Amino acid sequence: MTNEDLITIAKNARKNAVATNTGYSVGAALITKSGTVYIGANIEEYSIIGLSNCAERVAIQNALSHGERDFSAIAIVGGKASSDEIDDTLVPCGVCLQYILDMCKDVDIITYVSGTIINKKLSEFLPYGFELDKQN
Repeated sequence: MTNEDLITIAKNARKNAVATNTGYSVGAALITKSGTVYIGANIEEYSIIGLSNCAERVAIQNALSHGERDFSAIAIVGGKASSDEIDDTLVPCGVCLQYILDMCKDVDIITYVSGTIINKKLSEFLPYGFELDKQN
């Protein structure tokens, strides 16, 4: 599967977003080493903001809940919920970067930077992430 294929799946997943607070919808597509793709969309909870989830975490939780543990890449796209256009620069938030480090450390992150699809290692986005096993 190509990076473009994963981006297309993430764009389709974005249509499932519940962006009631921000009006900003995000989609993610996580591919396992066996080739199965799990999707996620941001789900915003309107009464208690802390109960909301980003698309990346939803995709990872979807895969984990199906017993998957080995991942290759995650594609992420986002933009105003009222538009089909996606932002030309979107990277995972700090919470998601830490979550990716904890749950699927070696995954590639595929997204747009300056309108071009990029594929980078997690360490390029989070070079000094907190790892509990390194703290002992």
